Amino acid sequence: MLHLADSKDAGVWSLADEWGPENVVLAYDPDTGMRGVLVIDNTAMGPGKGGIRFTPTVTPVEIFRLARVMTWKCALAGIPFGGAKGGIIGDPTKVDRVAWIKSFAKMIKPYVPQQYIAATDMGTTELDMAVFAHEIGNMSACTGKPRELGGIPHELGTTGFGVAIATDLTVRFLNEIGILNIDPTEATVAIQGFGNVGSFTARFLDEMGYKIVSICDVSACIHDPEGIDIPSIMKELGASTHIGNLKKYEKQPKEKIFDFHADIFIPAAISDTINRETAPKLLSSKTKIVVEGANIPTTSEGEEILLKNGVWIIPDIVANAGGVIGSYVEYKGGTEIEAFELIKYKITSNVKRILSEAYQSKSSTRAIALEIAKARVRRAMLLRRGAIDVAREYFARMKLYEDIPIPSLR
Repeated sequence: MLHLADSKDAGVWSLADEWGPENVVLAYDPDTGMRGVLVIDNTAMGPGKGGIRFTPTVTPVEIFRLARVMTWKCALAGIPFGGAKGGIIGDPTKVDRVAWIKSFAKMIKPYVPQQYIAATDMGTTELDMAVFAHEIGNMSACTGKPRELGGIPHELGTTGFGVAIATDLTVRFLNEIGILNIDPTEATVAIQGFGNVGSFTARFLDEMGYKIVSICDVSACIHDPEGIDIPSIMKELGASTHIGNLKKYEKQPKEKIFDFHADIFIPAAISDTINRETAPKLLSSKTKIVVEGANIPTTSEGEEILLKNGVWIIPDIVANAGGVIGSYVEYKGGTEIEAFELIKYKITSNVKRILSEAYQSKSSTRAIALEIAKARVRRAMLLRRGAIDVAREYFARMKLYEDIPIPSLR
């Protein structure tokens, strides 16, 4: 195991600031070939929470950026977790994933669960969490575990549920203040990415009456201006896994998702997909709202283009917090029903607040959300620092008392 401070090409340190990271660890197992990284960004509010991403493109900088998102996301959600993220560099379909998960768990075990609590992310599942928890030897090592281990699996769609709640509330709020005039049952939606987050977002929005007109994954894009039959597609994808294998719809390149008209665009794939090249396409598609189902899907250049043209953005640290809120309910021993109820309550409260404050102050929703999150983390950091100072003073006084002779009772 190699601490990143020993690595000359550790680009993470160029991004370090007053908030973190607190620990960055590179892991390598010569027996399996596993390479991984753990970033513990900030634990002022509690142990760092974040999933384990398992893809060939994982980098320490990407994992740091995702860990920082978790710092803000947990703070906004008002749950006692800090921010962290794990990453394994490899294709889980082409390696011995069980051996690699076990190896990664063994390498980072000194930090789990006191400083880091894992969960699923891109490339990992509830079964991987079962392997991880057993290797650590503690069921509190991660969330998103199978039900049989007391878990609330992310495969239930907790993140997608939160994204759907955020989307519906945004449409209704903007209608109410006169910025939009769209009947929710007539609003059209495009969803980029159809994994756990994208597919459940589509399912819940479809149940709410929204019209999903475009979806894509890594294999292909499909479009139907009359609305896609989401229930039948989810049923068929259960067997084929990729949109490119669907029989009913004409397939197009995945990049076409940006070209089709939709009132609402939901990025639910990898990072940085809305950028200076794709943002203008969303404007041409007459997109009015972007709800970030993925983590860090929008670059600063892409966001600037959208904001200048009146597009409303619900940032990832608000919109996709359903997964970590559900994780908190699992962590404290709650039920699936309690998880969905808490997700609805917290995301509704946060979306209303950032939309209202952004509208009144003419600031961006992301700026408002970050301001709230930073204030909470800063307060926790000050309280922790204050608690340490109080403890030092207490033990210093105890040391003084030790020097005072105690009279004998005899």
